[in-house]
Amino acid sequence: MILWTFRHTKPYNPKDVCYGRLDFDVSTTFPEESRSAIDAFLKTDAKPSRLFTSPLLRCLRLAEEVSKATGLPLEKENSLQEINFGTWEGQKLTAVPQKEMSAWVHDLRGFRFPDGESFYDVDKRVEKFLDSLDDNGEFLWVTHAGVIAALQHFACGLPDSRFVEGEFSYTMVNRFEFKRNSNGHYRGTFVKIHDGIQMPPLPLG
Repeated sequence: MILWTFRHTKPYNPKDVCYGRLDFDVSTTFPEESRSAIDAFLKTDAKPSRLFTSPLLRCLRLAEEVSKATGLPLEKENSLQEINFGTWEGQKLTAVPQKEMSAWVHDLRGFRFPDGESFYDVDKRVEKFLDSLDDNGEFLWVTHAGVIAALQHFACGLPDSRFVEGEFSYTMVNRFEFKRNSNGHYRGTFVKIHDGIQMPPLPLG
């Protein structure tokens, strides 16, 4: 199975707050960002038959452009939403209670955000949806950093010590190639096809 992933473009976040499920629109750089990523994708040998997108606006905007470029209809999929940061949503990371921040820093993927999810929770819901797809299919997802990182961790063997969730650029495009293992789960490899605007480093600590 072949899977192509697009991360969304840079969101409009003028207050620089933590966002996962917050439904931010795109920034003014959207036209250039989306065009560059789509052009890079169209230069590959990609032939996806279905296009899935997170229903959050920052993904939906890009997915609409991808749909126009590929002729594929959009299919909204809740499993492809970003992690739910719970009580951290809408807060600056510097305003998060120090005890909670310390707990997260010591367990970046395992810490469950208050009233939200952990990155392991994201792994589980993404794996469930991935495993539902056809073995011989080729698919395209427009989604978020947490979802793409989940694929790299649980399906491609990236160790938890490598917290790539905070490293990805906007409009990053990846190609994954999977086969099912003896337990019926997809496992495989990935290559990066395109990079966009780089995120600022996370203020951990």
